[in-house]
Amino acid sequence: MEKVTRQSLKNSFIKAVAITMLIVFLCSALAIFICYRLQKHILPDSNEVWLTQQTTAPDGTVTEAKLRYVLNGPPEPFGQLVADGQEHNEAQEQTSYRIERIESSYSMLSSKAKTAYRSSQICMVLLPLMFAVIGTTLCAWWFYHKILEPPITVLMDATTHIQDQDLNFQINFDRRDELGQLCTAFEKMRQTLYENNRQMWSMLEERRALQASVAHDLRNPIAIMTGYVEYLQENSRGGTLTEEKLEKALSNLGITAERMGRYTDTMRDLGAIEETEVHRREVELPDFLQHMADSLSILFQNTEVRFACDFHVPAGRAVLDGELLYRVLENLIFNALRFAERQIELAFYLEHGTLSATVTDDGPGFSDKLMQKKTALFYSEDTSGKHLGLGLAVSRVLCQKHGGTIELSNKSPHGACVKVSIKLQEILYGTALITGGENGNI
Repeated sequence: MEKVTRQSLKNSFIKAVAITMLIVFLCSALAIFICYRLQKHILPDSNEVWLTQQTTAPDGTVTEAKLRYVLNGPPEPFGQLVADGQEHNEAQEQTSYRIERIESSYSMLSSKAKTAYRSSQICMVLLPLMFAVIGTTLCAWWFYHKILEPPITVLMDATTHIQDQDLNFQINFDRRDELGQLCTAFEKMRQTLYENNRQMWSMLEERRALQASVAHDLRNPIAIMTGYVEYLQENSRGGTLTEEKLEKALSNLGITAERMGRYTDTMRDLGAIEETEVHRREVELPDFLQHMADSLSILFQNTEVRFACDFHVPAGRAVLDGELLYRVLENLIFNALRFAERQIELAFYLEHGTLSATVTDDGPGFSDKLMQKKTALFYSEDTSGKHLGLGLAVSRVLCQKHGGTIELSNKSPHGACVKVSIKLQEILYGTALITGGENGNI
């Protein structure tokens, strides 16, 4: 498994500051070097001196000439400089030389050169400070717009959607720092809210359908009871009510009242089941499922139906509500026993954190009318009133509480199949896979 390296805002900030400081240092060093070279170019060399030549003419006239000279080594004596054609007039003129070091090179500069020199000195101080301010500003701007602003914008937009009660959106932000993890957590929260709202809306719709179905089904027994009451009243007034007719009418009224009582009990039981809480605990797989199958096999003791189990679950541990799963499977197997001819099969599967259990019988299968209403919470094809479809309704409600679903289908060539899926809180799973090793009668 590839290890995901988690980035950090702290590391990103330190990296941005370090790069900024390096750039500021390099720019400041370059600016100081340029200013220094400019100063060296403006100022005369510190080894420059004035070479003064003083000449005394025979008539006593004294003339001086100055020459700017650079001393590159130890001073050496200068001989007398004589112009061409005057080699024989040495006695007529006397020449002397004098060397004076330039004490202040700046004082010898022109006004423009002095201004340039002062400007370079100011730049040597101000430019590094300016680079530091600009670098800090650009670093803060970059860090906010590239690191902080994108996730903040995504989260603000998501918050606006949630405030508007709109959960039909996605948060796409794949960075791995703290803000990226926050966006990922926000997306998981949105998905949870969306799923909870969807399940709540589904349960409300199913409750409305249940109420409409019960109201529709209660109309028949109420109409029957009303008819018998009118029948008894008419025959009683006409004097044609015999003891046989009275007994038959009362018997039918009792059957109808009993049926209405079943409807009332069904609604009460279903309401109590909807209040059931899910209590998850850690279990060992597949041993826990094997014990559950052994307990379910008791339902087949007084029947001729064969019970077969198949496990496709790796060894490991998971967190689930075993009592809830047992009640669901018990209801489904009890219903399957009413239609099965020779065999009922129970199979367990584990895929992507979801535990699935299928209950398959070899009976006639579900009718087309029931398949059209297979998503309804409360439906039964039994016209006798003895079976009101409570088992499937209870199983559907319990599965929804565990974050699961129930799917109805028909298998070929005949038979019904009910698939139960519940979400697990996984802890640890091994690599061993049990496939087909537990088949057989129980």
